[in-house]
Amino acid sequence: MELDRFRKGSQHKERKPLTMKTWTGVELTCPEALADELAAQAAQLFQVAVEVNGDRVLFYPPRERSPEDVERALDTLLKGFARALSLPSRLLYRVFSLEDEGWAHRWKEHFKPLHASRSLVVRPTWESYEAGPGERVIVMDPGQAFGTGHHETTRLCLQWLEDQRIPREGGGGSVLDVGTGTAILAMGAALLGWQSVRAVDTDPEAVKAAGENIALNGLRERVRLSQGSAADVSGVFDIVLANIEALPLVRMAPPLAERVAPGGRLALSGILEEQTESVENAYLMQGLRREDAREEGEWRLLAFNRERKEKP
Repeated sequence: MELDRFRKGSQHKERKPLTMKTWTGVELTCPEALADELAAQAAQLFQVAVEVNGDRVLFYPPRERSPEDVERALDTLLKGFARALSLPSRLLYRVFSLEDEGWAHRWKEHFKPLHASRSLVVRPTWESYEAGPGERVIVMDPGQAFGTGHHETTRLCLQWLEDQRIPREGGGGSVLDVGTGTAILAMGAALLGWQSVRAVDTDPEAVKAAGENIALNGLRERVRLSQGSAADVSGVFDIVLANIEALPLVRMAPPLAERVAPGGRLALSGILEEQTESVENAYLMQGLRREDAREEGEWRLLAFNRERKEKP
């Protein structure tokens, strides 16, 4: 049952309550060039995985949020988005309902085994895949968390991580994955050979999905998972990863930079081209030095290092 047609603004209609076996779905329509940016903001606001298909952005908000609550949040999101980009008109959206079987079927249609980097392959639980020589397979179910390897920001992180040298002294290197989502980056780090991996996320649903994926891949002893942020983690790491979004990355610059060990590296993803300078400046102010920048489509990854101080 479709709950409403395409809508503008905050018009309101009576709605029948959704049963526990039904998901609320949202489809946004915007210029195709802006779809990735809008998807990133929707993913951050609703803390869910988001699908982009041309000029359409599709996602399923958490069940505990009523359709009315979802629509209020959408109105605020789209007003701000249109105003920030000086769009001539308000964006359209559609709210609909989908039975559990439809939700699972839609994910299975779009989530196939993916070569996310030279050696890392992401395989959903419902698909089979025979690994080739040198390939490492991440088996996962996205649940309600963000990160399947299909988005450019995730692939940029995995590809960058694969290019980093693992220190053999001191136990094989350490990695911190902040905003872990499905734990895809943390699991990728462990499979690539990093011996000590820490993963954190502030969203309890993400932590739940991450824990299930870590167990599914037999990595509980290699990946330590907890709910929280960079500020809740003690110690320093050889590699720090944060695939989030530009504004939170700017705000998180001090605690993220503090987690980078001398001689260590930090990779930031989820950044659009026009946001690169503000993010870079925030981390240069923390005493880090930019050493790399990568791009795929409209998305950028920035990598920094902390110089190792020479002993007197």
